[in-house]
Amino acid sequence: MRITNRMLAQNVINNINRNLENMSRTQEQMSSGKLVNRPSDAPIVVARVLAFESTIAANDRYRKNMEDARGWIDASDSALAMASETMQRARDLAVAGANSTLPETSKQALAKEVDQLIDELVQTANASYGGRFLFGGSKTATEPFSRTAGGVVYNGNSDALNWEVAPGVTMKVNTDGNEAFMYAVDSDGDGMADQSLFGLLEDLHDALAGGDYDAVGDTLDRFEAALDHLLSARAVMGAKSNRLEMAISRLDTTQISLTKSLSLLEDIDLAETVMNYKNQENVYHASLATGAMVLQPSLIDYLR
Repeated sequence: MRITNRMLAQNVINNINRNLENMSRTQEQMSSGKLVNRPSDAPIVVARVLAFESTIAANDRYRKNMEDARGWIDASDSALAMASETMQRARDLAVAGANSTLPETSKQALAKEVDQLIDELVQTANASYGGRFLFGGSKTATEPFSRTAGGVVYNGNSDALNWEVAPGVTMKVNTDGNEAFMYAVDSDGDGMADQSLFGLLEDLHDALAGGDYDAVGDTLDRFEAALDHLLSARAVMGAKSNRLEMAISRLDTTQISLTKSLSLLEDIDLAETVMNYKNQENVYHASLATGAMVLQPSLIDYLR
């Protein structure tokens, strides 16, 4: 086959362009820090990279859900702790008020303090987290408890708030007002909780205000049951918080492993890439020099 000057020139230009393209690709890798920047670079690697990135992004969302769930649970536990303190103070007042030698002025003072404790417990039961009320069930936008002339009223519901904390795994993060405050004490001994914490405080208030020392003494066992009820509710919250803490720790470990694997797939070895670039640069300059020797002026150039 006859080799013409045109064929030589075209081969030289093609080789120079190919070397320049290799340099451009390596420059892009150095500037982005990634081995692949588009699917055409390495389709199989890109598919694996996308799979890792999708998993990491999903885990980030689950971690945020778990953090929010844990914040809700911890806020609920804090509110229940304050409710326990309120009920413990009321029990102390009941012990003091059960003394038949207590002067009339003292028992009236105790009754007034119990009345203030009812308001304090209502305020605690209306605790919120991030602008959402903790004990209203699914009605998180309005205050679940209100005190009226007839007593404390619950305006929420018993719906569960479920957070998705893993693929296909949900957790109930709330305890509604009925569970926590409204059905807390067995007042008639039938084994079923039928009295609220507010009702117990109101009974104590009325007994102190009326000077009925026997009725004041009768509330002591119910206060013990109320405190046990709150302790049990707090134990459930604590168990859920611990579970979420362990799940977050486990997810963090998984994320580190996934991120490391993703880095091995898509991140460049900078030192190696720089070395490759210098080699490609030398090849490119050599191709330019070779081309200058191959593409010598022909007779046609002198005839122009």
